[in-house]
Amino acid sequence: MSYTPSPAGFWKRYVAYFVDIVILYIAVEVLSTIYFSFQAQSEMETLMQLYNSLKAGSATGEQPDPYVLMQQLENILVPALIFSTAVYFILGGIYFSVMESSRHQATIGKRMLGIKVTNAKGEPIKLPQSIGRYCAASLSWITFNLGHALAAWTPERRALHDYIASTRVENVDPKNPGMPLWAWVVVIAHGLFFVGSCVFMVLMVWLMMQQISAI
Repeated sequence: MSYTPSPAGFWKRYVAYFVDIVILYIAVEVLSTIYFSFQAQSEMETLMQLYNSLKAGSATGEQPDPYVLMQQLENILVPALIFSTAVYFILGGIYFSVMESSRHQATIGKRMLGIKVTNAKGEPIKLPQSIGRYCAASLSWITFNLGHALAAWTPERRALHDYIASTRVENVDPKNPGMPLWAWVVVIAHGLFFVGSCVFMVLMVWLMMQQISAI
């Protein structure tokens, strides 16, 4: 019996990934909160102290030293960024690799969209291949998401990391490849947010140009 691929569309993959990222973001934030609560002085407490000192300086007319201010912010944000990035990479690796190599062949997001990960022959993938796929996904990010965008351009709807790991993302039910209404709402909301952000940036640049020309 010949294998007939049923590639998942780009937007189905996009929404599925968005759902997974929201889940991972919540998990990372919870772990970050727990981690920093055990520090001698939590990140939030330090930020509040910095805010209060700036507020007090503003009330007395005292201007803070920009270098000291930047150093204080760096001491707060850099450890938080390093911890969050490390936790996301490890937690994300476990999440994607284990779930995509499970009997469901999909993460929570993919299951909600009715799609799954297979090998090039349409068969379930094993854990080593799933780990390789997750690591290869970093190349899709490094290429400024062009690697992800391949899923919209290529006939097989495969992203760069799919080609590297010899995997596919396919519809669980080839007879029902459509996307649910709620998923289209997510896509439209993201589109409106992107357009709004572009308009806001253009408006800010225009206002800055007006101020410069008025000098």
